[in-house]
Amino acid sequence: MLNFFSRRNLIGGGIPANRTVLSVSWLGNQFSAVAVQRGRVAGTWQRSDASTELGEFGAMVREAADRTGYKGDEVSLVLAHPRLVQNLADLPPVKGKALKSLIQRQAMQQNLFSGQAAWASQSASSGDGTNRVILHLFPRLLLNQLVANCRHHGLELMAVVPPSALLEHQLSQLPLEKDELALVAAETGGSTTVVVGRGDGQLLLVRTLPGTWSEESGRLAVDLNRTVLFVQQQQGATARQSVWLFGAAAADQVPAIQSRIPIPVKISPVAFTGFYWASDLPKLRPERYPNLISREMQKAPQRRVFAKVVVGSTAVLVMICLGACTYAWGQVRGQAATVRNLSAEIWRLQARLSELQKLDAELTGKEELVHLVVGTRRPPVAAWFLAYLGQAVPPELVVTNLEIRFDQDCWKVRLCGSSQPARSYNSKISLPDSITLLKSRLSGGPFRFRFTGQSGASGIPSGQAGVGVVPPVSWMNRMLGNAGGAGATTLKPLESLAAPVASFDLQATFQ
Repeated sequence: MLNFFSRRNLIGGGIPANRTVLSVSWLGNQFSAVAVQRGRVAGTWQRSDASTELGEFGAMVREAADRTGYKGDEVSLVLAHPRLVQNLADLPPVKGKALKSLIQRQAMQQNLFSGQAAWASQSASSGDGTNRVILHLFPRLLLNQLVANCRHHGLELMAVVPPSALLEHQLSQLPLEKDELALVAAETGGSTTVVVGRGDGQLLLVRTLPGTWSEESGRLAVDLNRTVLFVQQQQGATARQSVWLFGAAAADQVPAIQSRIPIPVKISPVAFTGFYWASDLPKLRPERYPNLISREMQKAPQRRVFAKVVVGSTAVLVMICLGACTYAWGQVRGQAATVRNLSAEIWRLQARLSELQKLDAELTGKEELVHLVVGTRRPPVAAWFLAYLGQAVPPELVVTNLEIRFDQDCWKVRLCGSSQPARSYNSKISLPDSITLLKSRLSGGPFRFRFTGQSGASGIPSGQAGVGVVPPVSWMNRMLGNAGGAGATTLKPLESLAAPVASFDLQATFQ
């Protein structure tokens, strides 16, 4: 049967504003859940016919999260279970880590059930100076099963708290004197949880009694009376004492229990609802209540998240490294191919270099041989000049003598000649102009003559611009005249065979 509780009764203070948790109470077959989102109650859900099998816990928590609209993953549990027991232990007066080690050793020495025990402790007042602690013990195997069931459904069980922690918190809400002793009894499923403390908040005793006042009120009254007598024996009978009942139908059982207990029996002023246990747990500070989930187990989700981050980061780094290695390997292969190509090119160039070196050596040998044969022989300037002279001499002139020699770092040239016979050509250029033209051509490139000494024409009558006339060949006329005898005709001079001839003599130098 599903019952829903009004959210309005649960809103109203006590829950830290940053708290997000699915608070669950599992007391026998009564299962209640309150979803807290950022300090506000977001939804509630209750089941009165819940299973008592630990294997069903995960499915019920998952259903509660779905029904309440819970968006987180943290779960806190108020648990009342037959295997959850309390034990009172007195320890030496030590503090800190030494006290924690003694409590852990005391918990491990308990033989209440087989296997290791999960434990939590609460400090209790002893009155004789010793460290008195209340140990809450639960089989570790069953606790691990609860944690695994939650984790299987995507939730993390971060706290398993006995109902006595909430009843201890209720002591501060009772109208008690500072030194007044109070016994608070509450129904927790099929059992009754009893907490004894002072008005100043000091805890004295925690017990879990079998049965409830709804089933066996007489037996429960006897057990409560024994608890009162034990407290009186430990703390003395002078202090004021009272019994406070808390739970459903508690007011109907007050007369029956009061008849068997000599101290006043009252009803707790704290309002009871079916969601009390689940709604009151988020109001408590984690360090103020005993938690069967150890610090190591509480940090396990953080370690898993950190491990996932590390694994993810490692995977990303590995992928990056693989990509870098692949790229580097490709670069290495490319560079290796380049090196092979360059090596082949180097071998080819080296072979070509060897061939060129051999050819250079051969040419050097031939050059040395040519130099040995030719020595310091000058270039054939005379031949070059003679070839050029045929182009430079005007047609009016004829060269009869040519002298060229190398002396004192320059070439010395003497050029002699004469004019052509007058009938051998038809030219209107005078002989002096022809000599001037020859000199101008030789003064230019490529030889650039510098004329020196007495260069000029000879045998030229004065007043004829340097043209010399050679007398006619008169001996031929005489021979012809003698041959004719007395009657021979005297021939005129052979002017056609003789003409005036001029000569020239040029001296020059060039580099």
